[in-house]
Amino acid sequence: MTARLDQAGVERAAVGCVLRLPRGPHRGKLGDVRASSVGSSLELHDFRQYAPGDDLRHIDWNAVARTGELYLRVRQDEVSPRVEVLVDGSASMALSDEKAARTREVAAWVCTLARRGGLEPVVIATGATVRKAGGATTRALLESLEFDGKEPFDVALRRAPPLLPCGLRVVISDFLFESPPQPFAERLARGAAGLSLVQVLDVEDLDPSGGAGARLTDAESGEVLERILTPGVLEQYLERLHAHVGLWQSAAQRVRATWAHASAEHRLDALARRELNALVEVA
Repeated sequence: MTARLDQAGVERAAVGCVLRLPRGPHRGKLGDVRASSVGSSLELHDFRQYAPGDDLRHIDWNAVARTGELYLRVRQDEVSPRVEVLVDGSASMALSDEKAARTREVAAWVCTLARRGGLEPVVIATGATVRKAGGATTRALLESLEFDGKEPFDVALRRAPPLLPCGLRVVISDFLFESPPQPFAERLARGAAGLSLVQVLDVEDLDPSGGAGARLTDAESGEVLERILTPGVLEQYLERLHAHVGLWQSAAQRVRATWAHASAEHRLDALARRELNALVEVA
């Protein structure tokens, strides 16, 4: 059952916080916010297709020769910065009600901070189907997110719309799928001026118990991973977990991404000021 998003709690957690953006030019949706003098900035930033009324002096004739289409050189003052939020909608993100709730809330919190900063938030969420929403419709998407994906996040994301250039990309997942972290981190960083990776983990992710006779299973596939949760099995699980998280932290460092951990048992307002403080600046 889908839990209602606590938007009031999200708004409270956003008080006094400003989204930390990468230094330097933002990348984003082109042509929506344009200066009265198109291309007046000296800094070449990107390209877009010609639209009637555009200044023909800014056509890139090399691009025309390559593609047969009219493309304009886009300057810095034509860029409307975007914040792209990717949400892992696989079943493992609903291991508990708290984990699902924190995942929704962190995504909504980032979108709220983006809007308050004059940026355009866009959410792409995986699951049984991949959904995309922008602006004011992001809240409805997050409220109705089912966390019903049966495949790993990196696999599901291949069915998503192409990731567009953006000022900041924030990825929210437990990052517990088996794919090597480095190639996926490089893929996530592509086209983004800045990248933040937020790992949401539940108590059961960190210290699985389940009672006597419990078994470790894959939340997506239902595959039994271990025969029984003996102390030795738990110790091996924690060793593998810490090693896996270490690989992700190293991959994040290599692509110059911010790595943050969010404990699902903590309230969002506490997370915003402690575990997620690397994503914000105090206003």
